[in-house]
Order: sequence, then C-alpha cells, then structure tokens
Amino acid sequence: MTLRSRLHPRRARPLSTLGARAGIFFLVTAAGIPAAPGSKIGWQEKFDKGSLDWADPLKHSPAALASVFTVMHEGPVAYLHARHDRTVLKEPPALHYGKAFAPAVPLDRIRSLSWRWRALKHPAVGKDPWSDLAASVYVVIRRPELLHGGRGFKFGWTAVPTKPDHQHGLLETSLRSDPASRDWKHQSVDLCALYRQEYNAPCAGETVEYIGVVTDADNTHSVAEADYAELSLEVAP
Repeated sequence: MTLRSRLHPRRARPLSTLGARAGIFFLVTAAGIPAAPGSKIGWQEKFDKGSLDWADPLKHSPAALASVFTVMHEGPVAYLHARHDRTVLKEPPALHYGKAFAPAVPLDRIRSLSWRWRALKHPAVGKDPWSDLAASVYVVIRRPELLHGGRGFKFGWTAVPTKPDHQHGLLETSLRSDPASRDWKHQSVDLCALYRQEYNAPCAGETVEYIGVVTDADNTHSVAEADYAELSLEVAP
C-alpha cells in the first residue's frame, strides 16, 4: 500500500506482517495508563507489538486489509492509520477491523472504553451523513442475526453534526463533528450506562464481543482517512 510520505514521515509496518487471530481477554494493569480508583485496565491496544491480534469479521483478504489499514509511528507513538480511497477503484469495500474477545468481556464489569483518534480527511457528505465516515469505533454486544437485530454502538466522527440513528440494531451516535486536522482527540464512554439508556435493560448477563474501527468512503465514492491510537477497556477489579 502506498501512503503519502508528506503526511506520514515515520515508518510504517504493513498489515501483511501482522497476525489476525482471535484474541483472549486478560485482566492486566497497563504501565503508563492510570486507571480510576477501584478499577484496572482490562484490555489495551497501543499498536506497538510485533503482531496485532485483530481480525476482519467478514474475512476479507489480507491484501484488502493492507490496502486500507497500516500500523504507523509518530515518534514513540504507534497508531493504526486508515485510508479508504474509492475515487477510482471499485475495491475494497468498507472494511471492519478489530478485536474479537474470546471469552467475551462482561459488560457490567466495564467502567469505560477510551481511545484517541483524529480525522485526517472527511469523505463527501451524501444524503445520509452516516453512510461514510472518516472515523468510527464499533462495539458489538450482540451480533445481528438474520431475524433479530444486534445490540451495540457505533461511535462516529461525522463530517457534519447529525442526530443518532440505528444500523442493524446498533446505536449510531456522533461524538465529534470537528473539521479534519492532525490534532489527536481523546474519547471515553461508559458502555454500561449507554446500554441501559439505549436498550432499557440491565448490563448483567451481557458481554462485549468485539471492538473495532471503520473508515469508509464507498457510498460517496470519495476518500476517507483517519488514525486510531491507545484503545483501552477499564474494568472493575
């Protein structure tokens, strides 16, 4: 995959050299990332290891994933760069890429999900502002089935302010609508509180199965570009 060196002067590590196996949830304390009193860092992805245990739920080819996603460095900071260009080619489609938890993480133990991100280029805005996004973070609590909608969240960085919507049972909510820039922004969400509010149901008995990202421009045939860094789950001890 060819990336513009003027935007990314640091070294890149192609995804073809990274693993794509399902992950296992471990309760650990991550150095340098302070947890709130009475909680621990249950999972963290800093993109700084030799392999990345992320996968595409729809099992697209490694070449397709590498055409959109690349692990890059900016000084000591590693991050996941995503660039989806649909101005010329018909492929690839919108690609989901993320961490599948096995076993799944109990929702009622999660204090917060946090990450850093930046929108480098917003795609064109069509009739539906949710059709393409520079940056989005997915949380799947129940996978959508043929006859039943799923449960979970899509947190978006939209090009324009927009109201919440739903997709296959998942709540789509815009956390930011800032113009594109190279400034990192930090986000933190209380998944259990959002779940109770959206689905009017308790968190006990529910689990987080998957956390992933999507940067896409296929519906508007434009270009979307973003970076993601330091995803973490803070959990009760």
